[in-house]
Amino acid sequence: MSISEAQSENIITRSGLDRLRYTLLFEIILIISSTAVIAFILKRDLMEITFLALILSTIAMAINYFYNYAYDYFDVSQGRIPTERSVKHRVFHAVGFELFLLFFTLPIIMWWLELSFINALLLDIGMMAAVVVYTFLFGLGYDRAFPIRQPEQLIISGP
Repeated sequence: MSISEAQSENIITRSGLDRLRYTLLFEIILIISSTAVIAFILKRDLMEITFLALILSTIAMAINYFYNYAYDYFDVSQGRIPTERSVKHRVFHAVGFELFLLFFTLPIIMWWLELSFINALLLDIGMMAAVVVYTFLFGLGYDRAFPIRQPEQLIISGP
């Protein structure tokens, strides 16, 4: 067993309840901070946008839970501690999530708002850009607010 494999086996990741807390906080803050702004920009009824936001949020929460679990698993397999991701890996994480989510949300946005594919895609890309920044900042803040204590790291002696 290599040193990185031994380290990977000792990395502790978030529990199911912790992942649920992450997802719920993420979505609640996002909905509260964005729905009125989106309704104003699109000149739509606030309730219409709120209902759409709740539907998209439900989809995003389900995907978020599994996406973060898989991304954490990948980090651990590479010997990285998920809560200590580099800026580069946080950017990959945020952009990857939004691109994955796009495949599920775009058809709903098209139908709900009666938009063409191009208009819905442009709207979704605009929203996605804002959410990528939010995802990056939220993930960083969450990891700092709720760190995962790791066991003592393996001491690597010289050659």
